[in-house]
Amino acid sequence: MKLSLLLVLLLPQLSLAQSAAPLKVFIMVGQSNMQGHGYMNVKDDATGQFRNGTLEWMIQKFPKEYSKLKANDGSWKARPDVWITYNRQNIENVRVEVNQFGNLLPGFGGDPGQTDQMGPELGFGWTMAEALNKDNGVQQQQQQQQPPKQQILLLKVAWGGRSLAVDFRPPSSGGVTGLYYETLMAQIFRTLSRLPQLFPKYATTSIGSYELAGFVWHQGWNDGCDVNMTAEYEFNLANLIRDVRTDLGVSKLPVSIGVSGFNGYTPEPRRDAIIAAQFAVANATKYPEFAGTVVAVETRGFVRPPPLSPGTQSYHWWNNCETYWLVGKAMAEGMIQLLRLSQSSSPPVNVYKQKSLLRNNNNNQLNLLPFGYPSEETISLARRKSRSLLHSLR
Repeated sequence: MKLSLLLVLLLPQLSLAQSAAPLKVFIMVGQSNMQGHGYMNVKDDATGQFRNGTLEWMIQKFPKEYSKLKANDGSWKARPDVWITYNRQNIENVRVEVNQFGNLLPGFGGDPGQTDQMGPELGFGWTMAEALNKDNGVQQQQQQQQPPKQQILLLKVAWGGRSLAVDFRPPSSGGVTGLYYETLMAQIFRTLSRLPQLFPKYATTSIGSYELAGFVWHQGWNDGCDVNMTAEYEFNLANLIRDVRTDLGVSKLPVSIGVSGFNGYTPEPRRDAIIAAQFAVANATKYPEFAGTVVAVETRGFVRPPPLSPGTQSYHWWNNCETYWLVGKAMAEGMIQLLRLSQSSSPPVNVYKQKSLLRNNNNNQLNLLPFGYPSEETISLARRKSRSLLHSLR
């Protein structure tokens, strides 16, 4: 009798554990605006008040929208259903490493040592989690039981001042494949191989499996500084999408591009050309192969020039946290649109079991020169090492 009662109590929990969805992994890549340089808590020297556009100001000004970011004790609130990893490296550091990880909360932006900055990951993560777990909430109401939440991972890899034409140059564009493209690929596989160590709950939350659910791109400053890089940006971006899909083994991986809109709608030929190229690759008429799987979202309307922003860096969205939030939110909404399209067409789901990525972890560290811009010899060495790492992790 007691055993029967125990089984009755345990069966719902066992059923829920068995039905836990694979971890959804969204890879977020770019240069300094993907890093994020939004000032979270800078105060005005004269008044002592938080400056316009800081995260603290947003919570005070728009509590209905943003008070959810703070816990009752005034600390930043973490989302347990969204994990994040961030390489947080200076531009000369291309070692494969995760320097910050945990539940999503403010502070996953900036360079090493800049712990009070944020990027688009915050708005992206909150928007994505609310959308994906809202469906579970409806399911919960229908089934009269607590369903497993959809666990999300934001795998963020970004360096400041890196171009697509050279640093992230994809293999299909010809010439020397970018060192940072190769490092990106190695970084992705290395991070995925370490999920049980980075997030101990991973095995029970997602039954040791994950789905590569999307690729998010926010970049463009450096290429817009050079006329030749600007001219080939569309070519390189299309190849980046193709090569990322090939190297990750997901032929229709959804891609959401936040256009490089930090200049707003102020006319500037090269900046406008970069944005036009970003919209072009999402044009299904021009690129039928990307139809329903690539989206570019508008961001120019999110510019908040001084005195509406806390900083002076126009190329970093004036360091405005509201802008970074809105950019992340827009990219998430674009990704959600793609995910719904993919669900309606019922493509094969790419789910990977963790055990296939757990061998030889201690012998595959990619060590490159930690200083200076790499020479061609260093780039060649990096390509050989990262390719070797990729093949061993597969």
